[in-house]
Amino acid sequence: MTQKRIAIVGGGITGLTTAYKLRDQGVDVTIIEGGDRLGGLAAGFDLANHRVEQAYHFLYKTDEYILKLVDELGLGDQLQYYKSSVSTYYDDKLWPMEGPVDLIKFKPIGFFDRIRAGVTVLWLQREKNWKKFENITALEWLRKYAGRRVCDVIWEPLLRGKFDKYYDRVTMSWLWGRILQRVDSRDPQLGGEALGYFDGGFNTLVKALEDPVRESGADIRLNTMVQKIAHDDATDEVLLTTENGTERFDKVLLTVPSHIAAKMMESHKAEDSTYFDKLESIDYLDAVVHVFASKQKFTKYYWHNVNVPNAPFVVFLSLTNLVGQERFDGLNIYYIGAYVPAEHKYMTQDNRELMDGWYGQIKDMFPDFDQSQIVDDNIFKMKNAQHIVDIGFADNKLLDHQTPCKGVLLCNFAQIYPMDRGTNYAVRDGVRMADRLLQELGNQTASGNQQIDAAE
Repeated sequence: MTQKRIAIVGGGITGLTTAYKLRDQGVDVTIIEGGDRLGGLAAGFDLANHRVEQAYHFLYKTDEYILKLVDELGLGDQLQYYKSSVSTYYDDKLWPMEGPVDLIKFKPIGFFDRIRAGVTVLWLQREKNWKKFENITALEWLRKYAGRRVCDVIWEPLLRGKFDKYYDRVTMSWLWGRILQRVDSRDPQLGGEALGYFDGGFNTLVKALEDPVRESGADIRLNTMVQKIAHDDATDEVLLTTENGTERFDKVLLTVPSHIAAKMMESHKAEDSTYFDKLESIDYLDAVVHVFASKQKFTKYYWHNVNVPNAPFVVFLSLTNLVGQERFDGLNIYYIGAYVPAEHKYMTQDNRELMDGWYGQIKDMFPDFDQSQIVDDNIFKMKNAQHIVDIGFADNKLLDHQTPCKGVLLCNFAQIYPMDRGTNYAVRDGVRMADRLLQELGNQTASGNQQIDAAE
């Protein structure tokens, strides 16, 4: 019998996990990736002869789906947890923000406002019904319950930095999910939030998925763009067109952003215009991540929220303050991150000019910073890195995995509402997509997980 052919468009964690679960299930798998490497936002690169991620990543202790996969891959001894340290840069000063005591000492807001801010966060930590936050923006909710001064100093700068021009549209249910994630990962033994990181970085996970997929005979194509996808009713096959021509598959899984999927399947728009309206209505921000290695240690914190009006970036972090310098031969690894609209100047600005400008902001934050101590740096500009979860998202923009194009499924991070995108849910959905593909082909399920709908 001829093997069933499955194409996975997108070689991020969802696509890789799907391929890994399909590798020994009697199907012919092809991964088609537009970039030059697998792993998506967690893809690795060499910095000062050490493998690190293009974009900063870590695991929470509650990331049950990816932790189950880690055990299955035999990577448990390569995953370590470390105590996080968090600070806020405001009014030309770094303020520790690791717990209630630090909040009480945060003098830029009055004492009563500090108490109110703490009570608000404690209440959110204990609230389990996210649906009550669906129809109010985070900005409105925080101004009402945390107070305008708390919102102006702490929350609004973070929302502006994270969501740029969409800062006042993001629903409170998104922020609720982020707060819950972080609180649930606290470890009493470590004395605070515990974050997981692999020996060798997240490339360890990517390679542990990629190698068995390659060994199984899967066809992995990099630097390949999909131009068109359509269903052939006569043969009940999916026609997938790239610059190399058109091929036939029994099933196709798209893990690309929603509006990209809409362009690929445009010939099927008339079959379900409502579905396509949803695809095209989801807004995305791009991400710019600047990574550098320095001989100099100039901060004691891992995570730095930059709460400065019109700051050039939203976050600065020292990976080595989390995991130690030993694995990097004594060097310090730093990340700078910004989220911007596609039309923002960062996306076309010369990389060296952009990095030098950001080094200037680091110098403002840390007067002892010495740029001459940097031994290597790089910058990555990533399209469609964050979707916008606005009012009515669940009702008006949340998509089923089955697309109007027969034989084609869609699974991307805009479908994991109310939680935010991340490797944990990418793994969860990759496992479930493998099961669903096999079930639709009439094969035995790969892992026994139930199918899911986007609205689960």
